[in-house]
Amino acid sequence: MTVEKNIVDHLFRQQSGKMASILTSKFGFKNAELIEDIIQESFLKALKLWPVKGVPENPEAWLMTVAKNSIINELLKKKRHERKNNEIASEIIKEEVEELFLEHEIKDSQLRILFACCHPKLNSKSQVMLTLRILSGFNDREIANALLMNEQAVKKGIYRARKNLENEELRIPFTYEVEQRYPIVLMVIYLIFNEGYRTSTKNTVYDEDLCYEAIRLASLLLNFKGIDEGRVYALMALMYFSLARFPARTNELDEMIGIEMQDRSKWDKQLLNAGFHCLKKSRISTELSRFHLESSIAAVHCSAPTYKETDWKSIVYCYEQLLNMEDSFTIRLNYTIAKGKYEGVEAGIKYLKQIEDECPPGKRYLLSAAFAQLYSENDELELAKSYYKVAVDQTSNKRNTKFLQKQLSKIEVRLATLPN
Repeated sequence: MTVEKNIVDHLFRQQSGKMASILTSKFGFKNAELIEDIIQESFLKALKLWPVKGVPENPEAWLMTVAKNSIINELLKKKRHERKNNEIASEIIKEEVEELFLEHEIKDSQLRILFACCHPKLNSKSQVMLTLRILSGFNDREIANALLMNEQAVKKGIYRARKNLENEELRIPFTYEVEQRYPIVLMVIYLIFNEGYRTSTKNTVYDEDLCYEAIRLASLLLNFKGIDEGRVYALMALMYFSLARFPARTNELDEMIGIEMQDRSKWDKQLLNAGFHCLKKSRISTELSRFHLESSIAAVHCSAPTYKETDWKSIVYCYEQLLNMEDSFTIRLNYTIAKGKYEGVEAGIKYLKQIEDECPPGKRYLLSAAFAQLYSENDELELAKSYYKVAVDQTSNKRNTKFLQKQLSKIEVRLATLPN
């Protein structure tokens, strides 16, 4: 892969959402498909020209200019059928578009689109899909993976969502609208981060660009009145804590390393400090949210000098509170694992057996892996081996398979060293 392609790939994550927000904010959802095409063409043009002419001194501005000129040309073609004075139309369009590319206008455009995508006309799933497409440049496959949907359903859902919003005025929302919509906005940002934390479409374990994009979008919300800033800070704390562990999450072969085996000296101290700072600011909330609890769990992990010294009692308490808010199997599984860590391996195995029948098909590999780990800790190696084999068969994700196979190999090595 060339240096230029690396730069373009990076910029696509950094800039495509900004470009889409600016152009959609000005020209509306009715031109959304045209805008998507123009953005794609701008990056393709960069891939074609930059290896020959070199990367521009300001590549972001270059991409913005190409997109701006393309949209002007397309609109002028349409104007020729509607207006006689093309020269006047051209000057008006150019003047308006130039203003949109100022820094403060970029921020305002993204805020307009962020809240427009979460319009009450749309159901929550459509709100999420449209935001992921326009604000962060997710493709159909990424959205499908994030929402556990098929790609065709995503394509149709985004089309219908755009049609529903074609005639909506795109403006900074009023305070009452912000209060109504910001919870779904936060959930969208959370999904963006989760996709970056364990990306579903790349060969790497994570996508840092997406994670930083989620943090950037969250910070934009702090410009609004009418939101619970503490909840925003809690989500930002969770993201910073997770991002801080990235340097230790993979080895030199880009293989995943579980938190229990990570070299904590590699954790990014600056990001950890940012996490603790945001967690402290999150206390201004008058209402406890899932983000407060999840960031508190992450903080406990990040505060422990070693995995063995983790304060599992506090983590169990946080998961108990989370279950009162949302009784999902994933939270119940994590709660059960935490209880096993706090009360002992045998108790953990007993608790896992109690929720075994509740496990949905898509989560069975997680349950099997949890059983395998506990049996391994209890020196019941044959059972651990059996459950790791089952877990491998239950997942189709290549990185998960690779990680589980490595855990299985460790068990087999331990078994081979046992006396006959």
